[in-house]
Amino acid sequence: MIQTTGEASLTQAFLKLPHDLSVEQSSFKQLSFEHSSLEPSSALEISAQKNSTQPLLVQSSLLSNQSMNNQSMSNQSVHNGVIPSDVTPITTTVLAEHPTANAPFDLTTQLSQQVIRQQLIRQQLGLKTKAGFEPVPVSLTPWKLSKAQFAKAQQLATLLGHVQASAAANPDWLLALLAKLEFSQSVPGQIWRTLRNIYPAGAESTSSTQLVVNRNLMLNRHDFMLDQQQQWQWVESNPIAAGMGPLNAQYLALIAQYRQGSYAANDAVKVQATLLAHAAIAQSRTHLSSTHLSTTNESTTDKSTTHRASLMLIVVEGDEDNIFDQRLLCDEVQRLGVRVERVTISELMQSELSGDNQLLWQTQPVDLLYWRTGYNPSAELNDDYWHFRARLESTAVSQCPTLLGQLTGSKWFQHQFSKALLHDSTTVAAIFAIAPDEVNLLKQAVVQSFGVSELSAARIKELITAGYWYKTQQEGGGNVARGQAALDKSNQADNADILMAPINAAIRQEAFTSLRRNNTTVTTEHISELGIFSLGDAADYGGYLCRTKPAQNNEGGVHRGGAVLDTILLS
Repeated sequence: MIQTTGEASLTQAFLKLPHDLSVEQSSFKQLSFEHSSLEPSSALEISAQKNSTQPLLVQSSLLSNQSMNNQSMSNQSVHNGVIPSDVTPITTTVLAEHPTANAPFDLTTQLSQQVIRQQLIRQQLGLKTKAGFEPVPVSLTPWKLSKAQFAKAQQLATLLGHVQASAAANPDWLLALLAKLEFSQSVPGQIWRTLRNIYPAGAESTSSTQLVVNRNLMLNRHDFMLDQQQQWQWVESNPIAAGMGPLNAQYLALIAQYRQGSYAANDAVKVQATLLAHAAIAQSRTHLSSTHLSTTNESTTDKSTTHRASLMLIVVEGDEDNIFDQRLLCDEVQRLGVRVERVTISELMQSELSGDNQLLWQTQPVDLLYWRTGYNPSAELNDDYWHFRARLESTAVSQCPTLLGQLTGSKWFQHQFSKALLHDSTTVAAIFAIAPDEVNLLKQAVVQSFGVSELSAARIKELITAGYWYKTQQEGGGNVARGQAALDKSNQADNADILMAPINAAIRQEAFTSLRRNNTTVTTEHISELGIFSLGDAADYGGYLCRTKPAQNNEGGVHRGGAVLDTILLS
């Protein structure tokens, strides 16, 4: 059994942003952070602090200008030249449920699209574009869910987070489960082969193996849809580059100013940053303890070796469009006393390994690698990269996630785990120490799937004709197909491609108002998707991402323009 512990002026300001925000002008590129306010808690301590799975409520009201002016902007100097001088941050407050939560809701009756757009710009809620900045597309009509529905989604996320953290802690079991990835040309296939070299089949566990296991940090997002029977269906899980929660949280905080109501609480910025900061600080103390023992044995008293700031590297795309979401999180990590620097994969591979197996960035030991890229094929993911990743797995640095953790987010893992759950739930329950009622909850949520490589051509055609979706192992949208496009993909199938049963999603029929760029539109028939974040081995609640798309859209990514950020009202 696995056990784991003037609109125009604001717009112009953003059009003047440097072209390469992701490198030279990043708010967290080569910063010296002066504060160190985080209490001396370890990563294990934060994981042990389990949150309730009951939904949290946010009561909001129209804030006065005075109350807004009294708020302070942390790290505002970091953004000089980027944020207009009149920007004021928005914060949420967890309070009791407000009695008017079920009142008719339409923000357009209370404020104009121009006011909302101005607030999006002032709060830097958007995406980087070639022009500089574009406000994120948003919903002005919140999704109404019952408290029971939201609580069930939280419970599912906790269970799936526990399963993935447990699987990542048992490489022998995980690699055996995913053995058919051996000949896949996908990124999960390459990860599997890299890990098999590190953990040979049948080899006894070693102390170095245990070290690797203990350094995986899970920051996971589990995506769900409600079907027409009002049951949650598991779309996928994302333990790497699980983003957009901070942006969604800040949008909720903005909207909550203009109308009272019982919103589902979303404190993604604070709790996710705390997880990362605690992990980095805990690792730096491990480094310092090792250094202290070494210097003690050598009878040295060099205090420079025993005092330093913790360091987290966030690994990003060279031209990252989601930089503003990342800034929200990383600025909070820095506020908690951890130095944050942003690096590309090519820059990271220029770092050095010390004699005591520490990863050095500009001579300083790296405490935490936070991966926001490295999940799709690219020129950077070459043989040198995979050799480098293999070395990292035995290096004294925490990773969010390790290769083992990343592998648990593959669609092939979802396929194999779902199949095992549906066909041998007793064994799954024993392996992961899951109670019978929890097993039943998971079984209701999993979607039937088939490995394309396991099917005949006739069976593939039959399933696609029946509406099954063709899914590759790539991430980030644009990687699913149906109908003729699915049949075309099957002719050049990778060993890890799957066919997944369609989700008969519940369709929101109410008039739905959204704001994109300069246009407000009112439409009907939309589908919403809820992503619940789980944190650490305990899979604590880490906020949410709510996206809504037109029912006819195949995919619902905000980056690709298929969906808008949404908020949730609880009844």
